[in-house]
Amino acid sequence: MNNRIFAGALISLAVLLLGAALAAGAAEGGIAITNANFAAPSPEKENLNEEWVEITNLGTEDVNLAGWTLEDGQNHTYKFPDFSLKAGAVAKIRTGEGNDTSVDLFWNRSSSIWNNDGDVATLKDASGSIVSRYPEEEKAA
Repeated sequence: MNNRIFAGALISLAVLLLGAALAAGAAEGGIAITNANFAAPSPEKENLNEEWVEITNLGTEDVNLAGWTLEDGQNHTYKFPDFSLKAGAVAKIRTGEGNDTSVDLFWNRSSSIWNNDGDVATLKDASGSIVSRYPEEEKAA
C-alpha cells in the first residue's frame, strides 16, 4: 500500500513539474512562423504588401514582441515595435508601406525583401534567441 501511495505521489509531482515547465515556456514557445508568401504578384514593386510572413501565437497568453526581430536569409532585419500578439491570434509582417494594426505590421520597405525562389524567415526574441524558422529546417536523424 505504501508503494502505491508513493508511486501516486511521484506521478502527481511529475505532472505538476511538467505543467509548470510547459507554462513557463508557453509564452515565448507559443510564437511561431506559420506561413509565408515570399513572391508577390508582378510587378512586385507595386505589390510589396503581398509579400509577407505570418506569425501565430499558439500559446495561451498574450506576448509582447517589442525588440523581437524577423530576418531573411540575407540578414535584412525587421524589428518589432511595442506590439502584443494576443493568445491564438495571427499577424502578418508585410514588406511594403502601411499603418500597423493588430493583424498587420508593415516593414515600410520600397523594394522586395524575400527571394521568390525560396528564402528562410527567422524569428528571434529580444535576447536574440531563435524562436521559429520558416520553412522549418529538417531535423537531424
